[in-house]
Amino acid sequence: MHIFSRLYIRLVIPFRQAGLRHRIVRLAALGLLLNASGAHAETRIGVLYPESTPAFQKLYQTITSGMGQAADVRVQSRAVSENDSVDKVKSWLVSGQSQVVISLGNLPAALTGPLAADLPLIYGAGALNDNNIPGVSLASSPDKLFSKLKQLKPDVERVYVVYRPQATGWLLSAGKAAARERGLELIATPSDDIQQAGAAFAQILQQTRPGKDAIWLTLDPVVPLNQMLPVLLREAWDKQLVLFSNNPLDVSKGALFALYPDYTAMGRQLAERAKKQLGKNPLSSPEASEHLNSALNTRTASHLGIVLSNQLQQSFQQFYPER
Repeated sequence: MHIFSRLYIRLVIPFRQAGLRHRIVRLAALGLLLNASGAHAETRIGVLYPESTPAFQKLYQTITSGMGQAADVRVQSRAVSENDSVDKVKSWLVSGQSQVVISLGNLPAALTGPLAADLPLIYGAGALNDNNIPGVSLASSPDKLFSKLKQLKPDVERVYVVYRPQATGWLLSAGKAAARERGLELIATPSDDIQQAGAAFAQILQQTRPGKDAIWLTLDPVVPLNQMLPVLLREAWDKQLVLFSNNPLDVSKGALFALYPDYTAMGRQLAERAKKQLGKNPLSSPEASEHLNSALNTRTASHLGIVLSNQLQQSFQQFYPER
């Protein structure tokens, strides 16, 4: 399995000095003035991510490198240790004249909260299971997911999904619009806890129709995959259902396919959204990753009667069982 796929799996499991404050606010105001005047000045982005293993550091650096590929930005980044104070991080942002902050991974709210009070701040490299967190989620674009679904199984008519409204309501709103565009009926069951979600999946399995229905596994923590995935995989196999996901690990276990972020492209997407935070229409909620890699289980595809043309196979980056 590719190293970034393994890291993706781990990422989704996890999910004041007065003078200093005034200088930060002045920097943010300067960015707003430049944007309003139409000037094509560089947007100065400060990127923060937690100190972690070398593999995770490489992932964060890949995302940051992608940010640098966006137009009209200047990016500086640093790892944040458990011992770094809010004032120390603020001083670093001031020294680099950062106008907007991107927080990667799972930095504590005790740090990001005070920073967001002074500068525009968005999040990335996390599931972002909160309707009110601005940023780019690890969750894949529903439109891209449904497009791939219809490409593999054109006869599918209905897609079932279980979700927690407070966590992934933003994703389901996008999903409903995408389903209509693809001629799919999205049947979404809200659940407040794992017990409700388990019961919802049990009911879904009683309603599904062989060859016509699919189940979408999101990154919502209300979905009890540790308990339910073996059951879902067995039932999907027996009933000829499509099970698709945001996580390549699910594909390695038998789900048909998954879409997951291209981390360099995620960096570019984050940089573009960071620039918008200085404009009139800043993000106020998460958005899905638009640039994606894909994984396919060829054994499951064969079982479902899917004929894999060379062109179709070339649209995937990973295959299971591994070749």
